[in-house]
Amino acid sequence: IWTNWGWTSGAQDFTRSCEDYSMKRVLIIGSNGAGKSTFSYALAEKTSLPLIHLDQLYWRNNWEVTPKEEFLSLVSAEAQKSCWIIEGNNIRSLEDRLQFADTVFWFEFPPALCVWNVLKRTFKYHGQVRPDMPDECVSKLNVGFLKDVWRFNKKNRAKIREKLGANKNIQIVRFTNYKQVRAYLESL
Repeated sequence: IWTNWGWTSGAQDFTRSCEDYSMKRVLIIGSNGAGKSTFSYALAEKTSLPLIHLDQLYWRNNWEVTPKEEFLSLVSAEAQKSCWIIEGNNIRSLEDRLQFADTVFWFEFPPALCVWNVLKRTFKYHGQVRPDMPDECVSKLNVGFLKDVWRFNKKNRAKIREKLGANKNIQIVRFTNYKQVRAYLESL
């Protein structure tokens, strides 16, 4: 696990981070299929913070993309609110969201696991709309999307580390497996 205090073995006492920081503005970032949405629902339930899914701002009905300026404006409006959990992997808006965040949970999971999870999720919701998506964005298998998931860490890891490293006043927790995620949630 990597936190503001450096790399650890994974046997970290996560309660320290919660005591040191009163989480009010939380980002959950990482590849598609890493488990961000699942974690965000559990964290929202435990903290009572309002949950915002970036996909609901980025996508319109029927997979139509929100125009860039409108999307960034919507994200900025949400980020300026007094408390929230914003879940999503849009790298383009990460820097803007980091300006307001006090805590970041980074899911840096292996690409094969993320692709597998996307496949499972696609079959689970095939022909349906996932709870974290806008209306009429029906789940479907998309090979190009699977390729993007496979390349996410290689393409974005350095950018994410750079942006997180530039924000010293933010509590950062990096998960690399589900055991760490479960341990964190159980510690709340």
